[in-house]
Amino acid sequence: MKQTYYICLTFLLILISNNSNIYSQTDSSYLKTEEILDDILQEPAGESDNSDLYDQLEQLLLNPINLNEATLEDLLQIPELDISTARLILDHRKRYGNFFSLGELNAIPNLDKNLVKRITPFLYVQKKQTNIQQEPNNFETVISNSEVIFRNRFINELQNNEGFLTNKFEGTKPKLYNRILAKYSSHLQVGYLAEKDAGESAIDEFSTFHIAFNDIGFVYKAVIMDYLLEFGQGLTFWTPYAFPKGADAIYPVNRTDRIIKPYTSSTENNFFRGAAATFNVGNFLFSGFYSFNYFDANIDSVTGEITSTPEDGLHRTQNEIRRRKSANEKMLGGRIDYRLGNYLNLGALYYHSSLSNPFQSSGIFDISGNEFDYSAFSYNLSLNRLAFSGEFSYNGISVASINIFQILISKAFTFITSFRNYPRNFYSLHGFGFGERNGATNNEVGIYTGFKWRTPIGLLNFYYDQFKFPYATFYNPTPSNGDEYLLDFLTKPIRRLELRSRYKYENKDVPVAFDNLKQVVKRIRQVIRGEIIYSVSNRIRLRGRFEYNSFRISQPSGKENGYLIFQDIRYSPTDNFNLYGRIIFFKTDSFNSAIYEYENNLTGVLTNIALFGQGIRWYLLVRFRPIRLITLSVKYAETYKPDEISLGSGNNSIPGNTDNTISLQLDLNL
Repeated sequence: MKQTYYICLTFLLILISNNSNIYSQTDSSYLKTEEILDDILQEPAGESDNSDLYDQLEQLLLNPINLNEATLEDLLQIPELDISTARLILDHRKRYGNFFSLGELNAIPNLDKNLVKRITPFLYVQKKQTNIQQEPNNFETVISNSEVIFRNRFINELQNNEGFLTNKFEGTKPKLYNRILAKYSSHLQVGYLAEKDAGESAIDEFSTFHIAFNDIGFVYKAVIMDYLLEFGQGLTFWTPYAFPKGADAIYPVNRTDRIIKPYTSSTENNFFRGAAATFNVGNFLFSGFYSFNYFDANIDSVTGEITSTPEDGLHRTQNEIRRRKSANEKMLGGRIDYRLGNYLNLGALYYHSSLSNPFQSSGIFDISGNEFDYSAFSYNLSLNRLAFSGEFSYNGISVASINIFQILISKAFTFITSFRNYPRNFYSLHGFGFGERNGATNNEVGIYTGFKWRTPIGLLNFYYDQFKFPYATFYNPTPSNGDEYLLDFLTKPIRRLELRSRYKYENKDVPVAFDNLKQVVKRIRQVIRGEIIYSVSNRIRLRGRFEYNSFRISQPSGKENGYLIFQDIRYSPTDNFNLYGRIIFFKTDSFNSAIYEYENNLTGVLTNIALFGQGIRWYLLVRFRPIRLITLSVKYAETYKPDEISLGSGNNSIPGNTDNTISLQLDLNL
């Protein structure tokens, strides 16, 4: 791996010395990506690192879609782009011919102009080559069609937590991240990534490498080394992350797979290491894939069975190091897709997985054994105003399914509904299905209904989701159920002013400890949010938010409240300089009524912070591009809780009432 890193670095230096036609991702693309993520995501009820979702959008930015060759499925990969909008674009191309520029999208009737601004970073128009006089293998031609992206990240908490104070962590404090991607046109990509979490010792404690090919002859896609598989709606294969239910009622529900994609994330689980390829033969796509990869596992020393598979990727203490790559999986499979224009897509796959150790089963429905076989079928039928899609997955014991129906009632109104049925004895080794427990594709039945309506005064999103867990789980000792709905409205009464209001209601069964017994009770949670975004000019944007969180459980009776107010500013005096600042005031009765907020961060980092108790959080983020090749980012963040004597818990606890972090990043784009 280190040799590969030096080879890529040498290639980078060659490009620097021949830096004609230098390409650099514009700061406007960074801004649009952050705005899109902020609109799609709602703050979930759980602190998490969703950087992989940022990576998903960033890969779309690095590999934009050719507008003149895009299929319906291609366009639906772009966030916020629903079937009605994609149809408008395709119908315009069919009627008037190829696009001459992206600006032509603004001439399409009924196509929202604000949406056009948000999707153009993910698109490009292929310009025809004329009078080519250079030799096909000319070195200058290779350089001009090549692109190299290098990223180096350093994150360090300024306070020492318990793990370092007691010498339980084997490594050093900084979290380090290094990634290099080298691309030639849209046909070849080589990438290497190395990461070290805080407390780990090796600078490349986790590393990943890939060589990816696209559209070379009849080879549709191919990846050597590390890759991901996406199929259907994610019940059998999907990336280890996906957009959950959120402010966009349509986009997260109906997924569009990309079959095979290179692995470019720092998440240390649920990817494949080997080789995969897809071949295009007429209307058919034939895929084959093989993987042999190690994963983290806790193994019973007596029986040799896997008791759990931690997914945090942390290897700081002796116990965490002991479980590192302690088990392996060998996987082999294939897939066939039939595609008929932009209307029909049918897919079928089969794969066999063999683990080095069997799973330890604690119940009749729990996963057990070490040999697994999966078969799956997916469909996608898109008519003029109707769309049907779904997947059926069979694990040798039971069938899990999700079926989705979407209708365009008008060019401004899109309605969607889906039914999911994930049996208790269905377990997916590599799936990540849509549901209440995003990615937990078992023991759930649910009906989701939602719509997106572009009214004359603003954009309205609404969804209602009903779900049931028919059997007891590790967390809930009895069957449970619940429902929730969300209403989100965004309006622009004047050109530079945006107003957003949101109401979310959750009613679900949760376990609580009462009189030394675990009981399942009803929990009602309500969230009210109001937001004002005002662009003072093209350079200055102000944003304020108020959020109220109400938490109530039926037994023992109790109600908690939480409040959050923040004000932030984005200042961009030039295209090469961005300054973000935010101050947040919060007060909640306990962690149960915590309020979560996504915040601007280093490019590629998307964290969801849980704010509870009483305190202040603030941060400053500066992104500066001194020359076209280089972008520097620096962030300082601090959380202060005056009433606390320590923050956090366990090995992550910090003495005192202040938690502050400094983050640095260098992006070199050629």
